[in-house]
Amino acid sequence: MREVRKERVTVTMPAEEAAAVRRFVDAGGAESVSAYVAEAVRGRLARDRALLALNELYARRGVRMNAEHHAWAREVLGVAPAGPVS
Repeated sequence: MREVRKERVTVTMPAEEAAAVRRFVDAGGAESVSAYVAEAVRGRLARDRALLALNELYARRGVRMNAEHHAWAREVLGVAPAGPVS
């Protein structure tokens, strides 16, 4: 398995959420806070890339997805809005 290059970053988040992540890690739910955050970021990137690909597929057919389309998809998939995607 190839080693992944890592980079240290600083993230600011609400204290309550940071404490919840630490409790989860302390309970053995993740290897570390960094691992927890990296997994969350991978999930968000996967969703954003999938949405971008879907938007591109629709654009090729001349259809521009609007907020109504996105709301329907979120409802069907059972996911909360994640913010705007360009």
